[in-house]
Amino acid sequence: MEARSLSECGVISDWGIVEVEETKDRHIFGFSSHYNFYVITQKIIDYHYDVKTRQGSALTESGILYALTGKPVSYSPNKQLQLQEFMEKNNCKLKPVKIERFNLFYLNDFFQKLLSINH
Repeated sequence: MEARSLSECGVISDWGIVEVEETKDRHIFGFSSHYNFYVITQKIIDYHYDVKTRQGSALTESGILYALTGKPVSYSPNKQLQLQEFMEKNNCKLKPVKIERFNLFYLNDFFQKLLSINH
């Protein structure tokens, strides 16, 4: 199931990032306390994670903000039912993304424009 948070900020734990090989789009996969099961988010455009505090956040293309808690997990798309269903539904392949010690994800054009308006 693709996650769509009902609040401004949802919390995802036991999380990892997967990338669609064909488009390079990235999604967070992890446990949502809001839904009480594992979910995959919409395409993320920005994320950060601090290994020292084990806290981070991710922003989706549609503007939904997720809090990321705990140590990142590298999920094998072929071993997770939700990721297998995502690949079948979207006719794509996923691969896990290695999380760096502290990472700022790339900003897409829309988000860069949004930042430039505020400065």
